[in-house]
Amino acid sequence: MQQESKFYQCYDLHMKNGKVLSYAEDYDTPASKGIVGDFKRGTKKFLEYGDMLHGYTIPFDQISFIVATDVQKVM
Repeated sequence: MQQESKFYQCYDLHMKNGKVLSYAEDYDTPASKGIVGDFKRGTKKFLEYGDMLHGYTIPFDQISFIVATDVQKVM
């Protein structure tokens, strides 16, 4: 049985402290419902991502800007 490939949109989050963090979301997520839409609207206070062992919470007000970098294919 062949596994279907999945695609992710990758972003660099440029933080106010000068660090750059990587983030990815499902490529099929509409921009208005993804991280870019959340950042533009300013309605969410935190970006939460990761899994139960390695989860992260980033305050949106600490992000200076977001850059879409590439699309990754995952098998």
